[in-house]
Amino acid sequence: MALTGFRFASHRAPPEPPPRPAPAAVRAPAPESQTIMMPRVARTRPWTRVLALRDTLDDALARIARGAGDTGDGPGALAALRDAGESLQRLCALDPDALAALPLRLDGGHYGTRHAMAAAVVLEFMLARRGAPAAERRTAVLAALTMNVGMHGLQETLWSHSGPLSPSQREGVLGHPRLGVALLRAAGVDDPLWLAIVAQHHEHLDGTGYPARLAGDAIVPEAQALMVAERWCAMVAPRAYRSGAPPDRALEVLLGRLGAEADPALGALLADTVGPTPPGTPVRLANGELGLVLRRTADPHAPLVRVFRSPIGAVLPEGVGRTTSEARQRIEGTVHLDALACPIDPERIWEAAEVVEAETAGH
Repeated sequence: MALTGFRFASHRAPPEPPPRPAPAAVRAPAPESQTIMMPRVARTRPWTRVLALRDTLDDALARIARGAGDTGDGPGALAALRDAGESLQRLCALDPDALAALPLRLDGGHYGTRHAMAAAVVLEFMLARRGAPAAERRTAVLAALTMNVGMHGLQETLWSHSGPLSPSQREGVLGHPRLGVALLRAAGVDDPLWLAIVAQHHEHLDGTGYPARLAGDAIVPEAQALMVAERWCAMVAPRAYRSGAPPDRALEVLLGRLGAEADPALGALLADTVGPTPPGTPVRLANGELGLVLRRTADPHAPLVRVFRSPIGAVLPEGVGRTTSEARQRIEGTVHLDALACPIDPERIWEAAEVVEAETAGH
């Protein structure tokens, strides 16, 4: 009888194992002059570094603002300022969401320093979105950090001043771009773009700005972008006499007021950069929970949120993560930070993030 559908085991001897490959030639060590680029894993605590930069900039800006006669401090302050600008730009690349929360959540130190850091971060993100080279963005960041060095002391006074400006205060405000340029030159700044941005960051496209009433193409685009970024940052930041505006409301009001003062494309660029609820925004969800926007997603209207208060008012000190893409957890609106009813510590909320960086010579 023939059998089909079966296979019988073979009793033949097993095949010889394949020959081992010849050992690879030993590679000679690279000459000492050759730089070997190796990736490294680093851990960054973004807000720990942000707070350290705030303190560094408090000191550096105060030293530069003391004037041209302070030659002993000038070069050291400028070096510290340049390092701080580089670090801030690098943090924006390492953890964009943690840095995007800076305009809303940075506290302490000198108000002028906080405002400058906030505007520098927003400007960095705007120019990066536009495709500007990193070196050009670095210069713009440094200009944003020093834009108000010409009114460094006055700015702290105005933070708690709600009435009309006195004649001397008005003179100080209108003259601070030119004074700032003079102070930066005395400290050793000779970069034309840096100085132009500081000089022109209050000029308007229609010629109604100050101090030189420049118009149109006479204004460098980076100065126009800084003007837009700075205005939004000023609106969302609290003052001694008022709370900060909700980010979405501030954006709506600002875009309505720009008119002919700036290129409409810059308003759209700001809107795309910060979005309606950037990281750090306190929000209310459809289910009644209250929390803080933690990180953005591909959908600008559905960020990740950390909830700190339940619908029945229970406080959740550690916070609970929520996605907001589902209808029952969608964001219904913004709330005041006090509504969360618990301390908000950015250093804990945006914890250490592990990143892979390119190793460079000397590390």
